[in-house]
Amino acid sequence: MKYFWHFVISIGVLAIILFSFFGASLSFGNKIQYTDQNPITEPSVTFIDPSLGKTDARVTLITYGDYGCDSCATLDEALVTLAADDFPNDIRIVWKDMPNVSQHPEALNAAIAARCAEDQGKFWEYHTLLMTNHALLNAELYTAIAEQLELKTNVFASCLKDQTPSPIIQQTYEEGLKLGVSATPTIFINGVRYSGALDIGTLKSVIRQALAE
Repeated sequence: MKYFWHFVISIGVLAIILFSFFGASLSFGNKIQYTDQNPITEPSVTFIDPSLGKTDARVTLITYGDYGCDSCATLDEALVTLAADDFPNDIRIVWKDMPNVSQHPEALNAAIAARCAEDQGKFWEYHTLLMTNHALLNAELYTAIAEQLELKTNVFASCLKDQTPSPIIQQTYEEGLKLGVSATPTIFINGVRYSGALDIGTLKSVIRQALAE
């Protein structure tokens, strides 16, 4: 009889523990928030986003761009100049892929090529050369740039063929859609949205204003 009551008590304790565990699990589960159900007002910056400049820079410029876009190339050149000459310690440039294949058929392939170069630590060098040659995007150009930058061409070619970076590009593209980005380039300067290729004078003015705030 004594063992019977020990068994009953043990079952009761086990039941309480299991009930508490599943109750806690349910409580935590109900607190999960899914990004897709929440509105987005500003872009995120994570490890998947190539950036140039100090991570603690006072001004962050996030560009949603397309490698086949004339205005994107113009903006990119202006940003690189400002980062090198005018605000070397104050701005951080972040790139977000937003390929518009309906207007620029090679935009996605170019984005994949740049990300394949990123895997070998040469994103910005590759990115700049793509922008410089944005009117000539094709498979031969991607290989030529890889060779010029002395990438491991077999690794690069495999990455390009398998389209390995596609999920990352898709993620930034979808983020742009959620933000209502409908044209490239679209740039966020400390969270404030600007569309089109801002000229270098306007960029300087906006950056100085942001630094003064």
